[in-house]
Amino acid sequence: MKRADAGASLIETLVAFGLTVAVSAFALSLFGLHQHLARAQLDDSALQRAQQAAHRELRHGLRAAGRGGIARQSPGREARPELAAFVEKDVAPGHPVGGLTAAEGTDVLVVRGVINGPLYWVEDMEVDPAAARGWVEVPAETTGGVFQPLSMLQDAGEAGDDALLLISGVAPVHAVVPITEVAASGRGRGRRLRVHFHADAWRGPVAAAYLGLSSGGAWPGDLMRVVERVGVLEEWRFYIRPPDPRSRQGPQLAMARLYPGTEVAWRRRNSNLLQPIADDLIDLEVTVEQTVDGGAFVASVATTARAGEPAAVALRVERTTSSFVRLRNLP
Repeated sequence: MKRADAGASLIETLVAFGLTVAVSAFALSLFGLHQHLARAQLDDSALQRAQQAAHRELRHGLRAAGRGGIARQSPGREARPELAAFVEKDVAPGHPVGGLTAAEGTDVLVVRGVINGPLYWVEDMEVDPAAARGWVEVPAETTGGVFQPLSMLQDAGEAGDDALLLISGVAPVHAVVPITEVAASGRGRGRRLRVHFHADAWRGPVAAAYLGLSSGGAWPGDLMRVVERVGVLEEWRFYIRPPDPRSRQGPQLAMARLYPGTEVAWRRRNSNLLQPIADDLIDLEVTVEQTVDGGAFVASVATTARAGEPAAVALRVERTTSSFVRLRNLP
């Protein structure tokens, strides 16, 4: 029988099979590579969106830090910018954020000020400087025709123990006091809120903490006999929440609202300590410092985001983003 009619030899069959296997393996590896690249691009895009959301919230908080003059002190005393914005650096394991904890080795940013509400003009008041108590009346529309939305001030009265920032009309000082009652009258633009406060430290740790945030760390006395403006003082903390293996929740950048100067969750609800901003953020670094010329305060913010299994380096995607913010309300 001629060789042309005999079919392929064993060696030829093995060579063909080997070539087929090699081409298939190459095609599979190329497919896997493209799959990994596509996954990495998707992860990078998701991390970019997460960091954009994170820096947007961080910038908002920092720009409002100190609004209302919380960093001011009594006449003749240096301002205390740390009352408005400060950083707890490289926190230890179990570092508290109210009843929750921050991830080890990350920073916790604390900002205080009249952040989400207006500074209201006061049209009537009765203040007892000696007893550190009294009331202020805030109209929905001032005599000058300025409209003031009263919803946040009303909500603060219903929450209990919310912080009221009183800005003196006598001197550049302020006091922080607990709201004890809010009484409403009138309707529409004729609506008015009478906000009662009592600043005696004996009322409890919240009242005592508030007085520590006042000018000079105490009730300003006779300098507060006339109140010009008021606002609801807030404290927000931005922190990295550690992963939770039980729920398979990875690390997050979150923010917590507390009663200013305390470790007590706002409205005493732990849900207010965990308001997620962005997933997959593993580190937060913040530095607040004054410029070399002694002028403005600026904050440097850096976040690191990671997607993918940490142990699988080939599948891990990391992004680090930085931004600078001028703290407009600090002296």
